[in-house]
Amino acid sequence: MSVAPVAAGAPRELTLRAVMVGCGIGALLAAGNVYTSIKTGFIDGGSISAAVLGFTFFAVFRRLSRAPYTAAENNITQTTAASAAVMSFVLGAGGPLSALALLGKSYPAWQLLLWTMSLGLLGIFIATLLRNKLIVVEDLPFPTGAATAEIIETIHTTRESALYRARLLTFAGLAAMYVAWFRDGPWSLVPQLYVPAITIAGLSAASLSLGVSWSPLLASTGVLMGLRGAASMLVGAGLAWVVVAPRLVHGGLVPAEYSALVGWLVWPALGVMLPSTFLPLLFDWRSTWRSFRDLSAVVRIRNRGARSGEAPVPLQKTVLLVCLVVLVVLGRVTFGLHPLLTLVALLISVALAAVCARAAGETDLAPVGQVGMAMQLGFGGSSTTSSLVAGGIAQGTASQVAQMMWAFKAGRRLGASPRAQVIAQVVGAIMGALVVVPVYLVIIQAYQLGSEAMPAASAVSWKATAEAVHGGLASLPRHGPLAAGIGVALGTALTLLGRTRLQRFVPSPTAMGIAVLLPASLTITIFLGAAIAALVQRRWPQVNDTALSSVAAGGIAGESIMGVVVAILIAFGLI
Repeated sequence: MSVAPVAAGAPRELTLRAVMVGCGIGALLAAGNVYTSIKTGFIDGGSISAAVLGFTFFAVFRRLSRAPYTAAENNITQTTAASAAVMSFVLGAGGPLSALALLGKSYPAWQLLLWTMSLGLLGIFIATLLRNKLIVVEDLPFPTGAATAEIIETIHTTRESALYRARLLTFAGLAAMYVAWFRDGPWSLVPQLYVPAITIAGLSAASLSLGVSWSPLLASTGVLMGLRGAASMLVGAGLAWVVVAPRLVHGGLVPAEYSALVGWLVWPALGVMLPSTFLPLLFDWRSTWRSFRDLSAVVRIRNRGARSGEAPVPLQKTVLLVCLVVLVVLGRVTFGLHPLLTLVALLISVALAAVCARAAGETDLAPVGQVGMAMQLGFGGSSTTSSLVAGGIAQGTASQVAQMMWAFKAGRRLGASPRAQVIAQVVGAIMGALVVVPVYLVIIQAYQLGSEAMPAASAVSWKATAEAVHGGLASLPRHGPLAAGIGVALGTALTLLGRTRLQRFVPSPTAMGIAVLLPASLTITIFLGAAIAALVQRRWPQVNDTALSSVAAGGIAGESIMGVVVAILIAFGLI
């Protein structure tokens, strides 16, 4: 199959086949990310995997079309797929929405669908207004977007490079699906975890969730996270489940079971994560201030369509107005929020989305969880529901804005049309919403949230924060305020040390906090994945990050997709 890079002369770009393949890949990524985000709190953005899979599809099925599949079309494929993939965060599947489910609240599917679509479209069109400032004028690096463009350029120049990555991804995905099926399916031939026959302070390893989970998804997460992040999680898990948990049980504070222990441990975990959420915003106040100045591009909507090829202003205004109306109405009908409260949350979310866009541009890290927590704390006084919904609005909008900015960066390097990318992003968002809502409803029906099998660590954190903000110190368990205070002190110290020359030796407080809320067996598996990857690269230096990331992407996709399949079979009573 011949391939063609982006070149002069109006190359094929926004084609039906590019969008359709992007929708197919995006649907798989979106479904898998619902499972992954609930189980671990992480998702795979999918832009690079989508670019490789799109190229591979047309390389294998070359008879489907006479014309070569161009790099410009590949950019549309990855834009569509990545837009769909991020919709699990826009929905709030792993965080605020699952936290509401833990509080016993459920909502009609059609309302969740309209809510998710509206948040996604709002984020996309905010990003179109920020594009000229951040992508064109300042030319911020947006490393993920630049890396995606580089991958597209490379695979359309060196065909074997793309097929090599695709083979690794496919084989790893199939192996992960095999393990997940024989672990969670009707035969249960693969155990859920290995538990050593040891005791700690008189408590069995099983009661402290110590062991190794047979999960390709978790091992692959460790590969992508890297040794420092995985080691940070291991430190957090060791402190929580080896040092603190036995003392809680022997002190009579909680029984020796996972749900009871994590209900107490959530408070020091939140304490550790809180400084890492807000201190960086204070330290980097100049960047934050520039983010708020960027809002002039949103407030002063100008007709730049003729100059930059973006969507016309009348269409932007219409879409923004419709999204705002839908969100305000659903805020009242679905979640019981006062329309003014929803409108204020939406307006503040625009500002926070601008912060995330600039952060993604300068550091490649979009603090969508942090802005969600900031919004949650600000709206926690009225009710736990308003706190979670407001935080979900901020996180959802910021997630789609960041994804769109990465896509814009890739497109600018490849010479793509912004208008074509906006259309692809909108199609992907709609497709993603159509997938993530039913998949989310099936998963929460099939699995018990907050259990060892589906720990929902992020959701537990969101729920605890909402209850603490609304209920005050009285809602905390015995010694909980003290534990939270110690956590804040530890998190502050680690955050400050992380800004010194000792950074590479300092554990990440965010990773530590997440590990506290996960069963220790999951964290140990994540660490083993990272450690094995590091050992492989040390033993065989020719195994580069590209190969490892392809294997890891396959492992995550394979288990998460099979997890969704198993959930559907359970929901319909077939297994």
